[in-house]
Amino acid sequence: MSNCMIKKVVEISKEIEANDEVELSWFDMQKPNLTAVSKSGVNFVVKAKFTHLHENDILKCEDGYTIQVKRSADEIFVLEFSDALVFAKTAYEIGNRHQPVMIEEFKITVLDDISLGDIIQECYKNDDINVEKTKGYFKPNGKAHHSH
Repeated sequence: MSNCMIKKVVEISKEIEANDEVELSWFDMQKPNLTAVSKSGVNFVVKAKFTHLHENDILKCEDGYTIQVKRSADEIFVLEFSDALVFAKTAYEIGNRHQPVMIEEFKITVLDDISLGDIIQECYKNDDINVEKTKGYFKPNGKAHHSH
């Protein structure tokens, strides 16, 4: 088996044995066309006839090779608020960018995304907001991520 060949995923399954695994971020799991490299160095491509991927999905390639999806930690910003109005305004601004978001009580978690850079910078300047850049598992509220 040569390494320059890209395997094509033809099916997504759950209850089968996997030959290999791949770590994907939340964002990669949402992509309609994903090209990735497994832990064993196998290049593969997933096309959009499936919905997005989930942790523990088994990707079955044309030749029968199977790769299990593992979740990698995402680069995230955790914003904690001491003021309800500032919290609401920030949530609204992020929502306007159509970025996926995790909203909890006085806490917003977003992916480190270039399109939110200006909002994050404003948050750093605001004494009512504690900003922490970290790695973690992103689980957005609802079906926030969509395209127009």
